[in-house]
Amino acid sequence: MVNPTNPVLEAVRNRRSVIRFETVPVGEEKIQAILEAGRWAPSWLNKQPWKFIVITDPGVKERVSEFAPTIFSLAIKEAPVCIAVCVDSKEDPYHFIEDAAAATQNMALAAHSQGLGSCWIGVFNLEGAKDSAEAKIREILDVPRDFRLISLLPIGIPKYTPEKDRKKLSEIVYWGRL
Repeated sequence: MVNPTNPVLEAVRNRRSVIRFETVPVGEEKIQAILEAGRWAPSWLNKQPWKFIVITDPGVKERVSEFAPTIFSLAIKEAPVCIAVCVDSKEDPYHFIEDAAAATQNMALAAHSQGLGSCWIGVFNLEGAKDSAEAKIREILDVPRDFRLISLLPIGIPKYTPEKDRKKLSEIVYWGRL
């Protein structure tokens, strides 16, 4: 059994994707702590190729929400803060997706640890298509051409926290070979 008092493991176990938020503002110190967690994510050769765009303007969130997958559109509009996670694909051409994913996960866990909810919204388009949601949101946020937009992370006080379960370890873990 995993130590139930370990705060990191507790945050990992209890974090849930929240898609409905209260309209209560999030304090700057909490946002800074979340951004700090993203900054400390692992990256290939410690390149740290990420840039985080903090979106609080309701008009910008509204425009961004138009290009998010339907179920997440309301989350972006309702959340008082949305963080766009971008990476410089030239600085790390081989692992930029993993680097941004690690930063996104760190920020989601940091939000949860402060009593906030978040929802990871993937917008990365593998082909980099000009008409993709990623391209349209990059344009709204003035993201440079060499950067890719990997995820959006709306953050706020949850209206509710969904209950979820996980598969048993015995269903997913293999020792030595699959």
